[in-house]
Amino acid sequence: MKEAVIERGQDYLATIRSEQYVELTPDLLGKGANLFSEFVTLIGAPLIPPVGNADTIMERLDDATPGKPVRTRIVAFANVSAAPVRIEGDSAIAGWYDLYVTLSPTRDSTGETVYTPHDEGGGTFESKTEFWPMFELRPLGGGPSIFIDSGSQKVPGFPMNIGSSGGRWTRRAPTEQAVAGFRAQPFFYEDEVVITASSRGQFSALVPLTFDGPTIAKCAKAQAELVDSERIGTYGRKDFGLTKLDANREQR
Repeated sequence: MKEAVIERGQDYLATIRSEQYVELTPDLLGKGANLFSEFVTLIGAPLIPPVGNADTIMERLDDATPGKPVRTRIVAFANVSAAPVRIEGDSAIAGWYDLYVTLSPTRDSTGETVYTPHDEGGGTFESKTEFWPMFELRPLGGGPSIFIDSGSQKVPGFPMNIGSSGGRWTRRAPTEQAVAGFRAQPFFYEDEVVITASSRGQFSALVPLTFDGPTIAKCAKAQAELVDSERIGTYGRKDFGLTKLDANREQR
């Protein structure tokens, strides 16, 4: 048996930018709501408890050997719409909401990754994951949220099959404040990790959309960092306010 090159453990990532097509039907939103069908720009929300500026944690469920797939699972995820979204209709549901995307509490988001080492210090990887999200529409003016769990409700386009190819991993911390995995040999990501997904019959005929190609999601993530008021991180923006601290229901 080949010696494992990457131990079982967790990887920590922060979202730089994410664009996601979201289609929510009136049956999911509630009586009187119209179909919601938009591309939504998402940004990372801090996990609770915080792990630097990480908004995504991916776990390797076994030790990885070169060229062989290793089982993975997303164990934490928290994004929020960069701007409020509008739900239209002829009932009290109509209005402006912050759209939070976290993990389904009823289905695990699992997948696999193949690591290819190029030297003792790092290499490239290819991964694919079945993503089951929980959507929370939180009204701007206060009041009860609308929760939509793709693990227990039929949400168009989900579970989403997401994948990344050509990303680089390294055993050398890319920045001084990079978040290292616990209980395992440190493992990091270099540069950006680009994640994409394609449509699977998700587009509603009721709302015409104009765009090129079948891609319905594209997300750029980077190695998470330990940040504070003095260290905003490699991809941080000075004086950019944090999102609501209780974004990730799975981490409460």
